[in-house]
Amino acid sequence: MISPRLILLLFSALIILSYLGNLVYRRTRIPDLVWLLLFGIIVGPVLGLIPEEIFMEISPVVSVTSIILITFEAGADTNLDNLLQIIRKTAGLAFVTFILIVVATGLIVPYIYPDFGIISSMILGTMLGGLSTVAVTGLLDQLRKIIKGMDRVRSILLLESTIVDPVRIMVAVSLINIHLRGDIMILESLRDVYVIFTIGSLIGFLIGLAWTLILHRLRGRQFNYLLTLAILFQVYFLAEALAGEGGGTMACFTFGLALANYRRFTERFGFRPRIDRKSLMEFNNEVLFIFKSYYFVYTGLIVTLDRRLIFIGGVLTILLILIRLIAGTAVGLALNFERIETVMTRLTYPLGTSALVFAQLPVLYDPEGEAFADPNIFSNMVFPVVLGSILFYSIIAPLIMKLQLKEDTKKDPDEKDKEEKE
Repeated sequence: MISPRLILLLFSALIILSYLGNLVYRRTRIPDLVWLLLFGIIVGPVLGLIPEEIFMEISPVVSVTSIILITFEAGADTNLDNLLQIIRKTAGLAFVTFILIVVATGLIVPYIYPDFGIISSMILGTMLGGLSTVAVTGLLDQLRKIIKGMDRVRSILLLESTIVDPVRIMVAVSLINIHLRGDIMILESLRDVYVIFTIGSLIGFLIGLAWTLILHRLRGRQFNYLLTLAILFQVYFLAEALAGEGGGTMACFTFGLALANYRRFTERFGFRPRIDRKSLMEFNNEVLFIFKSYYFVYTGLIVTLDRRLIFIGGVLTILLILIRLIAGTAVGLALNFERIETVMTRLTYPLGTSALVFAQLPVLYDPEGEAFADPNIFSNMVFPVVLGSILFYSIIAPLIMKLQLKEDTKKDPDEKDKEEKE
């Protein structure tokens, strides 16, 4: 049994490391999440100081809490007018990327891993077909320090990470059922996705509006954030129960959206509630900082150092990067993305918690290994891709982004001169 002293030392170390990582980012251009990943790898697989079982026991709680807080923050940071402007771009980017990843994985993986057929490979594709809310938030928080004017891109990417998860779940479960029983339920799956989006969004938004009225009454009292956090958890699990798996993330997003845009609706009824949203979000960011720090240490802690899996993970990571580059460019041209939107969306696609969670679906649906020879192989294949994508998009991609955006700013004066001469 691990001692309480070691747990507290580890807890304090990861917070200090994350804080220092934030401080040195401007000089090193290496995000704090990379230091946390390396810290997890060193104390786990390399030195064996911390048994991964300790982290794995509380991982589901931390993962769910992180997703709740992040999607709430994403909603609270989103202006409703901006949301209406970006929803078409977000949906196009999310679904084109997801479809390309599932199809490409289904066609390519059988060649590099012959034990997998097309269906098994497509199931693997659903696990890889969605960027991580936790990872993308950590990455964007760092990019804000070197790239200006990225608020709308941030909203696009965070909303993308929210809306794609229910689709991934439905497609993954449908493919698993096809593999197990040969059942094809495309229409039923599409209906389920629609229900999850609609009911989850309504639950979060309506409760969010009601909660603004209560916060108005409680204005000036202590512990309003903790009470809001308690309501937020209730909203998440209520939506999961009524809408289905994936509805909770949509509910948390629209709950935050309601808190950010409540005046547009309450003023129509002649009521102007006042809430201290700034204090709520400042406290939320403090709490979220702890959970994000834990998440990246945990990711490094559970790494499997296997040469064959690392090779397959490397191939899949390169495939993922190329597909996102193609999807981001194509969708950007089709839907008239701004230059900064095109550059950042095609170079931002880190995987994370959801990929690791979805990798457990074959174990859940086929625990005896009747259809899948080794259901746990999905987790072992997904992890190197998660790690590879986080490293690429946190270290290399920001350098490419900055270079491309800097080239654009250099071109602008010349273009203006040409226009003036004409």
